[in-house]
Amino acid sequence: MNNKNITPLDHQQTTRFESRFLAPKFWPLWLWFGLLWSVSRLPYPIFCRVGEGLGLLAMKLGKKRRYFAQRNVELCFPEKSQAERDQIVRESFKGAGMALFESGLVWWPTRRNSRLIEIKGFEHIEKLQQQGQNIMLFAPHVTSLEFCFSQVGLRTWFNVLFRVHDNPLWEFMATHGRRHYTLRLIPRKRVGEFLQHMNNGELGLIAADQDMGKKRSLFIPFFGIPAATIPSIQSFAEQTNAKTLFVSAYRRKREGYTVEFHPPLEDFPSDDVVADCTLTNKIVEDFVREHPDDYLWHHRRFKTRPPGEPPLYDRKKK
Repeated sequence: MNNKNITPLDHQQTTRFESRFLAPKFWPLWLWFGLLWSVSRLPYPIFCRVGEGLGLLAMKLGKKRRYFAQRNVELCFPEKSQAERDQIVRESFKGAGMALFESGLVWWPTRRNSRLIEIKGFEHIEKLQQQGQNIMLFAPHVTSLEFCFSQVGLRTWFNVLFRVHDNPLWEFMATHGRRHYTLRLIPRKRVGEFLQHMNNGELGLIAADQDMGKKRSLFIPFFGIPAATIPSIQSFAEQTNAKTLFVSAYRRKREGYTVEFHPPLEDFPSDDVVADCTLTNKIVEDFVREHPDDYLWHHRRFKTRPPGEPPLYDRKKK
């Protein structure tokens, strides 16, 4: 792929500093950004302890998210003891706390970042690029997602479908900070643009493991539970004639991070969308079983239920 022909971040071009960001209502967020920068300069072991501490505080104060995480882990790991499930929830919140401060590592990078990341299997990407193949990547929602894939953006251009942040100042800072990396952020409502870039030979990355409601969803097993699954991975790969790869990311505790590109899926997509979604859900599930502490358990993965099936979450704890 010829990277020199790729334009700068499209979303960045539409995300500009506005004078209203200086208004008093934004001052607490500016203080938070100052804290992000300060913590990101700390020695990495101390950085980890600060992030983990914030995560544990969020677990204590965030009753709703704590309940969702506890319920999800209970549903997915009925064979584990209560103590084991509690530990997974605790570690996941610690990772979520780390993720907040990892934004500082991404937005204000230092040479240390390259020493923290380990990238495996990138030869699969290079081989496909040399063959002129379009490439579709899918990944699970892990708490280290931003840091890990920002480092991939130092090796190759790729496109990411993402949800625009509700706070315009946060969105400005995040987009401005990500300018260091060769990635294009595309709001998830602009799927056509995402597919166009893939057809032009650029990588596409999506995380399609959350419950997006009944519309266009299929009920596919995830940890043995029918889960509303949008067939985006299969559909995007089919529309762009792309080779599809699973890419995983996880923390090596307080040592750093690993991103691993797995070999391309064989005979994917097929002519059976249910079989394709079952395969991709199983791949994500296998990863989560291996790295449960890294998964983002804090959303209602099983919110949407098949017709006639009872809800799996206490409605009073929405």
